[in-house]
Amino acid sequence: HTFSNLILRKIESKYAVGWRRTVFFWLAVLAFSYFTAYMETLTISSFPYYSFKDRAMMYRLGSAFYGLYFIVSFPAFLRIDEYISIPSTHSGSHGHAILGVLPHSSQQVACEALACGMAVLLLLDFCRLGCNIDLTIPGVAYYLYQPV
Repeated sequence: HTFSNLILRKIESKYAVGWRRTVFFWLAVLAFSYFTAYMETLTISSFPYYSFKDRAMMYRLGSAFYGLYFIVSFPAFLRIDEYISIPSTHSGSHGHAILGVLPHSSQQVACEALACGMAVLLLLDFCRLGCNIDLTIPGVAYYLYQPV
């Protein structure tokens, strides 16, 4: 996540605000998410307790599904420690004055983390549906409530 912050902050600070920067930002998120997922998948592939029926599919498709986690978490992680700034006319402030106030309390970070978890769950489920993969949960379903 540190490297994603470096990349995304460079995009936000180097390019002018507009649709091109927004598209570039999200293309960078998508590309770096897949790259990160692929590299992590590649590094665990030699672990002796993992085995794969189709290694190429695991790299290609498994990395794409794993990358969904990063598509959500990279932008969220970028926002957590950003300081609030306001437009300034002071010559040494590069157009913004830093107030020194973090926009997120611990409670807000926890709520955003839970929201990110739900966003990842939805993305994974939408992709599963898009790939026409049935949801099968083996085993016996147990009820917490037994009617009398």
